[in-house]
Amino acid sequence: MHYMEDTEKYAYWLASVKGFGRRMQRHLFAQCASAAEVYALKETQLKKIAGLTQKDTQAILESKKAWDVDGEWDALINRRAIGFVSIENDRLYPAQFREIYDAPYAVFYRGKLPSEKEFRVAIVGARMCSEYGRGMAGELAKELALQGVPIVGGMAKGIDAAGHRGALNAGGATYAVFGCGIDVCYPNYHKQLYYDIAKSGGLLTEFLPHSAPHPSHFPQRNRLISALSDVVLIIEARQKSGSLITADFALEQGKDVYALPGRVTDALSDGCNRLISQGAGIILSVDDFLKELSLSAARKKDFADLQKKSLEKEELLVYSCLGLLPVGMEELLAKTGLEIQTLVRILTCLQQKKYIEEIYKNHYKIVTG
Repeated sequence: MHYMEDTEKYAYWLASVKGFGRRMQRHLFAQCASAAEVYALKETQLKKIAGLTQKDTQAILESKKAWDVDGEWDALINRRAIGFVSIENDRLYPAQFREIYDAPYAVFYRGKLPSEKEFRVAIVGARMCSEYGRGMAGELAKELALQGVPIVGGMAKGIDAAGHRGALNAGGATYAVFGCGIDVCYPNYHKQLYYDIAKSGGLLTEFLPHSAPHPSHFPQRNRLISALSDVVLIIEARQKSGSLITADFALEQGKDVYALPGRVTDALSDGCNRLISQGAGIILSVDDFLKELSLSAARKKDFADLQKKSLEKEELLVYSCLGLLPVGMEELLAKTGLEIQTLVRILTCLQQKKYIEEIYKNHYKIVTG
């Protein structure tokens, strides 16, 4: 049996112990180094673990008696076609989740898991949205997808669904994070969207299969939407809105937040207008937003990676002036202050290293994904 698969079998067992939340799961993992080690402990050994109550010990012992490790794993992966990855898996577990303090111990998914190299944008907002908000969400998602940027959302009615569909219509990738089990399509009339997202991107959740969409799950879900995203767009939101919870998580996680402004008399715009008054970026048009994103947030991860590759100082300078949208030679000359011969040489080197690409004559953009 492959070592990591064997390890994940036990991680699935630990994730399924009744009454255990992610904090207890991670605590046991930290104390014992793996779920397999926890499973192997006898009652006397379990009682010696700090922070583990008698009730917790009994829950583990009873679960071990009732749980068929191989059978349950086979049912999950093969019969139910559900993917599983735990925080023990350094290779597959989403790196962005590790960066938050209350990272989920395990993630269930369908489709594919997000790549660490991707630059992603979340589009979230009101369920009962206006046609204007729905149209803006779809257009932003479409234009971002055309630039190779996957869209993240919660597959909720309204703005979230419009963002997902906009990305799909442009042939792009999109990811939906659930506040229920991965085998529960919520809302249930989004079944076609569910299947389409699984084909072009991925569906993810920290909740066990069959888990109902309980209201308390959605704030937890929202922290993962922001964690997976480099930038969060709030399209329409009332004063008390789950989207504002996502914005709060994003700010706590150091992400950029943008909001779509609206009329001060429109309740759907109240949350967005307040975010802007508190310092959030403002979406004035699709083109302006793409330009701003291109010149700032879109290269954050790539720029850090390039620094590690020990690029020359002038190569980093040129790369820092590029983004998702093509930048012309004249603009690069003005921004970098380099001689044209030097700039041409550096652009050629960066193209050869596949960090940038020439979209059309003398116009360049970064390579993402």
